[in-house]
Amino acid sequence: MDDVNNHGPDGLQGDYRIPPHSPWAQAWKMAATLAAVGFVVGGVGYMLDARRFAFSYMVGFVTVLTIGFGSIFFVLIQHLTGAGWSVTVRRASEFLAAGMIVVPLLALPNLLGLSELYPWWHHGQQGQQGQQEHIAHESAGHATAPEHGAAAGDHEHGSPQHAEHAANIGKKVAYLNSGFFFIRAILYLLVWLLLGERFFRYSTAQDKTGDPQWTVKLQRFAPGATFLFALSLTFAGVDWVMSLEPSWFSTMFGVRVFASSAVLGFALNVMMCLGLRRAGIVDREINVEHFHDLGKLMFAFLVFWAYISFCEFMLIWYAAIPEETSYFHHRWDMPMWRTVSISLVVIKFIVPFFLIISRNAKRNLGLLGLGAGWIATMHLVEMYYWVMPYFGTEDLPLSLSGLMTDIGCILACVGTYLAVVFKRMLNHSVIPLRDPRLSRALEFVNA
Repeated sequence: MDDVNNHGPDGLQGDYRIPPHSPWAQAWKMAATLAAVGFVVGGVGYMLDARRFAFSYMVGFVTVLTIGFGSIFFVLIQHLTGAGWSVTVRRASEFLAAGMIVVPLLALPNLLGLSELYPWWHHGQQGQQGQQEHIAHESAGHATAPEHGAAAGDHEHGSPQHAEHAANIGKKVAYLNSGFFFIRAILYLLVWLLLGERFFRYSTAQDKTGDPQWTVKLQRFAPGATFLFALSLTFAGVDWVMSLEPSWFSTMFGVRVFASSAVLGFALNVMMCLGLRRAGIVDREINVEHFHDLGKLMFAFLVFWAYISFCEFMLIWYAAIPEETSYFHHRWDMPMWRTVSISLVVIKFIVPFFLIISRNAKRNLGLLGLGAGWIATMHLVEMYYWVMPYFGTEDLPLSLSGLMTDIGCILACVGTYLAVVFKRMLNHSVIPLRDPRLSRALEFVNA
């Protein structure tokens, strides 16, 4: 290895790359194996029930999107604020954000089930009135319970309520159509590739040259990147998740997507940094002081997620407008989905809230890691909760073949994403060795 990599600044020795004998060196193979198994199981699930596959795969796809969103956000705010304390922990999120390079490929299987997922999806050309009626009929068919204040037969074809429903949907036809959907999807993917790759490539380029201009370029890029990130995340949440029920709308859903992604991003950063530390790849470079701040951020955004989720529910419940309340009827009127709704409040928020609220817990690496793993696990439940209530009119779909399809699709998406992340980790230092603010990170102490 050359001298640039053998001798870091501030007396650091070595290039801080993953050694061949480390378990981390084999992590990408494990992830790739899980992905391969997932694609096989998911493929079998597609042959058994193509509609179930469409919804199951969307759960896995949205999960990897939120991993990328949360990681990009972490890197983005470090450059936006010129933070020095986080330099040594930033590379973990840069690796995770760099996984966005595989998202366009992971998006392709969604093409198999777009007409199954979205009631507004149409084949061929229809007149506007016919298209409105088609979407309204399909959307009503996706309902699992009567809307708030509506009778069971309110959406029957020809009823006044059906006509009103069709009129509401008709206002969205100019936006909800296949051609415009594809254009927007391509734009989102290009934006995420730009953000993930630029932050990663500029940071790793600085490891080789030590030129502080790379840091300056990233700081100048960050403000504009913030707007691109916010807009693409919000509109993608509307297009790919909210429009699963085109009659429903919430101006807060994009913020909820962001909040959920952000808390996941901090949790994954904690888990990855803990793993690197326990493997002996880093030591004092990522210490209790850094984990304490990561814990504070993770806790803060967990509270923010709970606040946004409650505010959305409270405002919709208070207004009691049928087009807004349908989302919660899907998740409350059926007993098992009601249990999942309550569990997200209790298990995703209340339990980790008390687990990591204290300063001592944030400085206890075992407790902090447990809290991060808990949040990441419940995030997967939340993604399932976002998508699967629209699968059919029955309660929580728990058939064996269906659950196998769910597991297979999640493994396929998450396994592929992590395999790319872990593979790219092998070629670079796990900390930004020549960042001009590295000394501030090494000397960082919490107040």
